[in-house]
Amino acid sequence: MLSNLFYYVFFSSALLVYGVGLNRSVVVSSNIKHLVLDCVKMLIEVSSVACLTYLTSSAFLIRIGLIEIYPFISVLFFVVISGFIESIVRITANVSMTEYAVPLLCIILAVNESVSLGECVVNACYCVFSYYICIPFLYAIRKNIERSRPFSGLKNLSLLFMGIAIILLIIMAGDVSILNLGGLK
Repeated sequence: MLSNLFYYVFFSSALLVYGVGLNRSVVVSSNIKHLVLDCVKMLIEVSSVACLTYLTSSAFLIRIGLIEIYPFISVLFFVVISGFIESIVRITANVSMTEYAVPLLCIILAVNESVSLGECVVNACYCVFSYYICIPFLYAIRKNIERSRPFSGLKNLSLLFMGIAIILLIIMAGDVSILNLGGLK
């Protein structure tokens, strides 16, 4: 499980490598006021829907030969659970936090790359963590860009995407095959 943590959160970040929620993270990084509440809500949604999707896929869809429709099943479960949790959040916190693309992609990624129920739920949570770990870094990059006031030829968002590309290059630099000492023997 520890290797999955490092793989899905850092080395193969769902946001940076798979692109899960890259557009949304740029938008969310401008205001991180409700970030923790949104993260908790998404963790509850993703873990419960991933669990239900994995159980349904392994119990029914594999037996009848329709495993290809598990994304549709996960969308159905997600709509029901997300609507219920969203109504609870609106009543208790008076905040609307509707997000559909990021949790659904995390669920599909986790169900597709898991071999057990526990691994499925944990991998889904790791994907959500990787998304929310990157947002404060994007917020810091955004604030540094705004503070430095670059010349008007460059837009702030283009500089933010350049910062994302640099972070991705830093992550991928550890996977350079030239540094493999086994090839020199």
